[in-house]
Amino acid sequence: MRARDAVRLVARREITERVRERSFLISTSIMAIIVVLVIVLSTVLGGDEGFDVGVADAGSRPVAEAAAAAARSAGTELRVHEIPPSRVGATVKDGDLDVVLERGVIRSQGAPDEQLVALLQAAHAAVEARAPAPPPLEVRTVERVDPDADAEAGFAFFVVLLLYGQLLTYGYWVASGVVEEKASRVIEIILATVRPRQLLAGKVLGLGLLALGHLMLIAVVGLTAAALTGALDVTGSMVTATALAVAWFVAGYAFYSCAFACAGALVPRQEELQSVTMPLSMLILISFFVSFAVNENPDGTLAHVTAFIPATAPITMPGRIITGDAPALEIAGAFAVTLAAAALLIPLAARIYEGGVLRTGSAVKLREAWRAARA
Repeated sequence: MRARDAVRLVARREITERVRERSFLISTSIMAIIVVLVIVLSTVLGGDEGFDVGVADAGSRPVAEAAAAAARSAGTELRVHEIPPSRVGATVKDGDLDVVLERGVIRSQGAPDEQLVALLQAAHAAVEARAPAPPPLEVRTVERVDPDADAEAGFAFFVVLLLYGQLLTYGYWVASGVVEEKASRVIEIILATVRPRQLLAGKVLGLGLLALGHLMLIAVVGLTAAALTGALDVTGSMVTATALAVAWFVAGYAFYSCAFACAGALVPRQEELQSVTMPLSMLILISFFVSFAVNENPDGTLAHVTAFIPATAPITMPGRIITGDAPALEIAGAFAVTLAAAALLIPLAARIYEGGVLRTGSAVKLREAWRAARA
């Protein structure tokens, strides 16, 4: 049997077996439902904690009080705070209050809440009703305003969370499948037809295609739900960013899956699998937590450094891509480094897998598997 045919046969077997499992279909359906519920509930229930408005002059107080009265009628609390004129700049810059009213100007650190602005504008028009046509309140912000910033940040977090779960789940599936075949001695029958490296390639490829299809389905469901509920403005650039995030999963899976396969080849029973895969799981978990710090400061040193570390880039880069904080040159360079690292890891993993996959008596040390393959 040709190597290509053997790999294709193993890949098809992996996909067919997993798709036929009821647990896979149920988990996929539950995941899609959770995505829709999170998006819908965040749209319906989000942003009702009240507002804090500062007033820095006598003329702004009536407007703030009228807005507070209108907010109470709408079931929202608006709290008014006196701000000394000398503290306006520092208060706005620190973001201690949602906005500060000063002489016909709404001042805030970032983009103010649309509901709050509407309340203040309506109150201003009502207070100044005696004027022929009172000009609306001017809105000034310290930071550059991106109306989709919050939505993009939330979507980026959700994508990172999904990538973390996918890498961990499908990596563990690769390792678990290897141990299952070893424990049942099916591996001996399979290796009578195909070589160990072909079996590894087919297993990684098959589960990878299944994971990719699963991820793309969830991405389509999420973007559709976001567009229908208005939670996110689904533009062409957002779809492109999502596609790049999916591409990063491919790179991350290529890097991690072979390592998980090696881990599975080193132990004979499922009970020992968790201990041998723990370092890989911890590496993915650490990368997930590092992504929080990267998203807080997407242009910082940590963000640029982790972009070129193959273990962290698949989780830290997608969020920066979605929010538009990753330069195109850095995206290309980081992707190339991750793929190169995966390409270097694959033959090493194949050798360790070949040396350990037939050892069923007890756990095999990494050095023993390496030497066994060389022999």
